[in-house]
Amino acid sequence: MNKEYNGLNDFKKYLDSKKRIVLKIGTQVLLNDKDKLSLSAFKRICSFSHSLIQQQKEVILVSSGAIAAGKDILNTPPPSNNFSMPEKQAFAACGQALLMKNYGSSFKKYGIKTAQILLTKDDISSRKRFVNARNTIYELLKNKVVPIINENDTISYEEIKFSDNDHLSALVSNLVCADLLIILSNVRGVYDKNPVLHKDAKLIKTIDNIKDFIRDFKETSKSLQGTGGMKSKLYASFIAAGAGIDTIIISGKDGKSLDSLADGILTGTFIPSLKNNINKKKHWLLFGMEKKGQIVIDKGAVDAIINKNKSLLASGILAVNGEFKKGEGVYIVNEEGKIFSIGISNFDSKDIKIIKGLKSHEIKTKFGEGRLSALVVHKDKLAVTA
Repeated sequence: MNKEYNGLNDFKKYLDSKKRIVLKIGTQVLLNDKDKLSLSAFKRICSFSHSLIQQQKEVILVSSGAIAAGKDILNTPPPSNNFSMPEKQAFAACGQALLMKNYGSSFKKYGIKTAQILLTKDDISSRKRFVNARNTIYELLKNKVVPIINENDTISYEEIKFSDNDHLSALVSNLVCADLLIILSNVRGVYDKNPVLHKDAKLIKTIDNIKDFIRDFKETSKSLQGTGGMKSKLYASFIAAGAGIDTIIISGKDGKSLDSLADGILTGTFIPSLKNNINKKKHWLLFGMEKKGQIVIDKGAVDAIINKNKSLLASGILAVNGEFKKGEGVYIVNEEGKIFSIGISNFDSKDIKIIKGLKSHEIKTKFGEGRLSALVVHKDKLAVTA
């Protein structure tokens, strides 16, 4: 468990130590019982954010709700998932403006300025765009502006979409080097069984090992308006945990719970980061970077990467699957086809195919100095999936 957190009684001290917080708001949190945007929900969330800001914390919002808002604006039929991609994109285009209007007016009460940031998966998977997004957010925070982030649903299509905004919030947490991720849900937290079906369901206050917990967790329901369920939130907490970021899953519909949390009383479910978390760059390699192909390597090369922290050399490569360019992400698999590592290739796939299996001196003899070398993936650009 996080060394700063030694039990529920120490939570206020723990929260005081957290300075940069990502707050993820699910679609259901923003809707009333008629599936329309609730102004009281925006006021509740902005009040909670203001309480954190008053404690000298930086707050970044990752908010869903644009598509649901757009459906309302365009007077669509009752909730349904049977919409085409262009229809959903049209909903998002209409709804995003309303979403920001509601946040802007609710934050204005506290004298807080807001900014809209729309991201696609490409913005996270490209290292240059990843860093540019980080710098923009840092500049906003420096100027006391609350960034409000959403997926750019208006232009996103299947290949560049995040699985949902829970996933996006975890990647944003790593992007901004957050101290804490708070996921607002329409339930109090994580239960030992579905509270809708079982009256004796109990709230789980702390999940010490998210990796084991999520493996055994079974999803039982998901909202028609939202894209994720509780398993999605748990997976987001797992991604965050890998980067050394703790997560709290709490009800965003219960103002008293939010007030208690802001006052340093733990409500909801606390998920501490993994003990063996990885550095921010390798976390991006694992979860943020897009992967384009596979490099199959022999047992000796597997051992060198896992146990000796070595780079991947051409001599250990058996085959290349798929096409990719220099600087793109690749899966690295063993002879059985199991993925055990991810990295950034120094060469195009076609070049690796002609140097695979060759030692350094053989490459120099065959191709001369300069264009090709034995170093296919540098160890600093490798992350072992285990």
